[in-house]
Amino acid sequence: MNTPCFVGTTDPANPHLVHARFVLVDGHPGVVVPTLAAIWAAHTHRDTRALIDAVLARDWEYLDPATTATTVSGMGQQSVPGVGIPLTGADCAVDTPEPVTVFPLCRAGHLDAQWIYLLDPATDTVAVHTDDGHQLGRYPLRDCVSPSPGPDPARSPASRTTATAPCALVSAPGTPR
Repeated sequence: MNTPCFVGTTDPANPHLVHARFVLVDGHPGVVVPTLAAIWAAHTHRDTRALIDAVLARDWEYLDPATTATTVSGMGQQSVPGVGIPLTGADCAVDTPEPVTVFPLCRAGHLDAQWIYLLDPATDTVAVHTDDGHQLGRYPLRDCVSPSPGPDPARSPASRTTATAPCALVSAPGTPR
């Protein structure tokens, strides 16, 4: 499913300023939240700052913790093991990542994405925002890590991301955190 999104974090000095990367495919919360949790648990060893660094390294075709060094996307891109498939133009001779996208959360409606995910290293959570910047909820990464090893054949696209544990909502708009 082609549901674009942005994944990133806010600026600690200005929490309304987002630093994020574009993800082209599988941007729905039911996919992204558990995928970020799986990358956080396995690839970055539960270090949210390292997860942020990994995600902000480049734009993504899709995120998938099951990627290996030999995984190649349908667009011919090589994977970043444990993180996903980077998004670069097929006609690019140089594989240099674009700069991080920086935008005020209140202007998110101007972006070509349906969802925005903001990682918080202070609380090890991911906040889910709609395309207009409104927060739907905040989830602890630890509660979204899959308890079962191995791939879930029901996941998409070429993703072999593991099945997910139910994520416990920490807060929703209008509720105290």
